[in-house]
Amino acid sequence: MKMTCVVLAVLVVCCVLVKTSVAAGDAVKKNPAQAKWVQVMTKTFKTKDKDKDGFLSFDEFKGKMKKPEAVEKSEQIFKLIDVDNDLKVSLKEFTNKPLEARFKQMDRNNDGKITFDEYKGKRKSPEEIERIEQRFKRLDKDGDKALTLEEFKTQRKKHHPKKAAKTKTGKKKFQPETLKAAGKK
Repeated sequence: MKMTCVVLAVLVVCCVLVKTSVAAGDAVKKNPAQAKWVQVMTKTFKTKDKDKDGFLSFDEFKGKMKKPEAVEKSEQIFKLIDVDNDLKVSLKEFTNKPLEARFKQMDRNNDGKITFDEYKGKRKSPEEIERIEQRFKRLDKDGDKALTLEEFKTQRKKHHPKKAAKTKTGKKKFQPETLKAAGKK
């Protein structure tokens, strides 16, 4: 009986991972620039998923963090990523982090702004730094050499117009013109 349950659990996890991998693969085919992002996020996810159940619990997500402020920040990010509020993060949720979660992760000193050093992260190659610097300058609308969340969000609107029309819950905003076009009133 125990063996059957274990085998069944393994099959369920495999199905979830295959389904998520196929969805991620479809996204990569549509936008090859995301291939590296999905690959890195998948590797990070698998490293954090200690019990290999296909989900991250909060303890797995926060890892070895002990400082109260670091644990609190991890909890805030975890809640932003856990879109369905089931207290666990799937690979799909992890790779499709809301911009708010990405912003919070990049804001190392928690001042509500991202400086260029925070924005470039660990990138070292001159070509990458140049590209990142140009993007940072485009996003920094007020020229204060720091990005607010609103400035940071403009990259989504420019590069992902369909995703920009979604609410915090990930659902599309109500658009009455869509219903009118379909003949419904």
